[in-house]
Amino acid sequence: MTSGKNLLQIAVLGFLMGMGACGAYAESPSAYSLDAVVVTATRTESTVKNTPASVSVVTAEEIAKRNVRTVTEAIAMLPGVYDARPQGMSDVGNSIQIRGYSEDSILVLYDGMPLNDAYDGGVNWSAVSINDVKKIELVRGAASSLYGGRAVGAVINIESKDPDKDSAKAYMSYGSHSTWKRGAAISQKLTDRLSASFGYENRQTDGYLKKYSYASKGTETSPSGTVGTGAVTTEKYSGSTIYLLGTPGTGASKDNTYNLKLKYKFDENKSLTYRYTHDNFKYYAKDPVSYIRDAEGNPIFEGSVLLPDGKYYNFGESDFTDYYGRRKVDIHALSYKDDDNKIIFNLGVTNVKDNGYSMGSDFAGTGAGTDTRYPNKSYKSDFQKEWDMGRHTLVAGFDIQRDSMDYIKSKLAHWKDKNSVTSETSRMGGKNLTAALFVQDEYKINDQWNVYGGFRFDHYRKYDGYYRDASSSIKQKNENYNELSPKLSFEYKPQNTVSYYISYGHSFNAPTLYEMYRNDPGYGYIANPDLDPETTNTFEIGMKKQIGTKTNLTMSVYHAKTKDMIIAVKRADGKRWYVNQDQARRIGAELDVNHTFGQFFSAYANYSYEQAKDENGDRIYSIPRHIFHSGIQYNREKWNAYLEGQYISGRNEPGNVAHRLYSEDAVFTMNLGVNVQVCKGAVLGLTVNNLLDKEYWAWQKAAGRTYTVSLQYEI
Repeated sequence: MTSGKNLLQIAVLGFLMGMGACGAYAESPSAYSLDAVVVTATRTESTVKNTPASVSVVTAEEIAKRNVRTVTEAIAMLPGVYDARPQGMSDVGNSIQIRGYSEDSILVLYDGMPLNDAYDGGVNWSAVSINDVKKIELVRGAASSLYGGRAVGAVINIESKDPDKDSAKAYMSYGSHSTWKRGAAISQKLTDRLSASFGYENRQTDGYLKKYSYASKGTETSPSGTVGTGAVTTEKYSGSTIYLLGTPGTGASKDNTYNLKLKYKFDENKSLTYRYTHDNFKYYAKDPVSYIRDAEGNPIFEGSVLLPDGKYYNFGESDFTDYYGRRKVDIHALSYKDDDNKIIFNLGVTNVKDNGYSMGSDFAGTGAGTDTRYPNKSYKSDFQKEWDMGRHTLVAGFDIQRDSMDYIKSKLAHWKDKNSVTSETSRMGGKNLTAALFVQDEYKINDQWNVYGGFRFDHYRKYDGYYRDASSSIKQKNENYNELSPKLSFEYKPQNTVSYYISYGHSFNAPTLYEMYRNDPGYGYIANPDLDPETTNTFEIGMKKQIGTKTNLTMSVYHAKTKDMIIAVKRADGKRWYVNQDQARRIGAELDVNHTFGQFFSAYANYSYEQAKDENGDRIYSIPRHIFHSGIQYNREKWNAYLEGQYISGRNEPGNVAHRLYSEDAVFTMNLGVNVQVCKGAVLGLTVNNLLDKEYWAWQKAAGRTYTVSLQYEI
């Protein structure tokens, strides 16, 4: 088998050979426009300017210009978006926020199939190779009238590239922390009607500081083993004193993504497309570090250290180990499109076959440990038809989705070998089924006024919930409920260069299977299958204006009130469970400006303000109050460059200490990128993230300044 090093040498050789055949330079694509066509907001084709919602679009061309590595990086600079993923592509936390809503309240679709997993609503971002993305549409605000549950804060619709065009592409990048991205893609028109594409991408990194190993106090009056020195006295975000022992190492990951796409055209306006995506993602800590030294100055991972409180803390390798995690996802998506009759039918399955982590107490991984895994699966079918009836444009259809998950805890003989199970300690899980009908009517009153009215009826069933361990077996009760989600929007266009809209939307978010069926008494959690959906009413007013030929301006103001929020609370017996108890109110505003300077320069700036409070009127500190993004871009012949900045306000509660372990700091960062087209089809790039080398925490510690060099060749 060819080694990874040899594969890299082959890739480099291929690049050099391709560059030797270079021809003329290619022009850069055009910049942002309010005339971009979108479909997500209304399920019908419309321009951004003529859509009664807050919409942003990211194209493949813009992705290439900014050298982004992931979908989250591609949307991170859009209005209202906060990317709290300091570990970058190694991060598996559900930390993307849009208008203050977390991932389980944001619907993410990839060619019609959900990327939100059936376990806890988190998004499997690693399953999308950014090279496979043709376009990303982000629609902020309530969208349950068309998309049902999860479409509360936003809908992100990711469209993959079409295989119709004959092309071949190879690319690779290398950067700080031994971060690699390598891939290739080819598409071919096999016959007049059949075309195919295949892509492969490998992403891996050694990562950077993941977290600290620390002790809160000494626990023993006598030492055990070698007595060392070197514990660092500091404090957590809460202000409490801790003693740093070292770190479990860096947050490393390896990721391999495969894409296959087949498209058959019955004629110019009718087609059937099948896409298969496979992603195998692994994350783990690498190269642990101990601050504790023996008498000769050597680092030790087993022994004792005398802490300033006068007691010893006895430690071992278990104090420096961390999760050994993995996720394996298969996505099958089948789409039929009939442009003549304006019919779209999507069918598919998202199968998270293996998702979980193991833990143990020795670096080698040969000792005993535990494993937690939560495979889950979503089946989805979606049908819509559009009718043009003079002043009315009607779209209607149905949506059926079934989710299932299991949560299995086991003991392992060797903790880094997930297959070395010696016994299963507990198993739990459940299913849900949603069947929905939706309809929307766009009524053109005259050349200036449009009215959009629609609703969706969802019938939701949760069933087959269970819990089993060595001493008990529980069958959770089944339950059904119905939800009606209406939406009404008015659009006013006094002239072709400006439009105004006002909308009201009711949205809901069903409880996740994890929230309903997690029954884990050993960790202090009890299942609650009686949970009801969260409901949100959102009012929004917006304006979109083209000023001259060089400036686009959009503004929106919104008010969202959520009832029956699901939160974890402590019961009388000391256990915790999820209940419908809290409420939240969000008042926010967004401003987005894009401007072109002359022939070669363009710039953008967007600002988001949000005031989020709970039912007692207290601020919800996990939601940033201020988000500011800005950037300037240069495009001329073979060159393009950008400089962008981002400010995120602090999320620390009163009394918390900034720039400490687990704090949520205010920070301003800048990124710089330069691409040069060395010849037709070949592009060399340099990216510097966190240009000012700012040090900050977003729960975990973020990386300092990082560099990436990239090279791609396309024919």
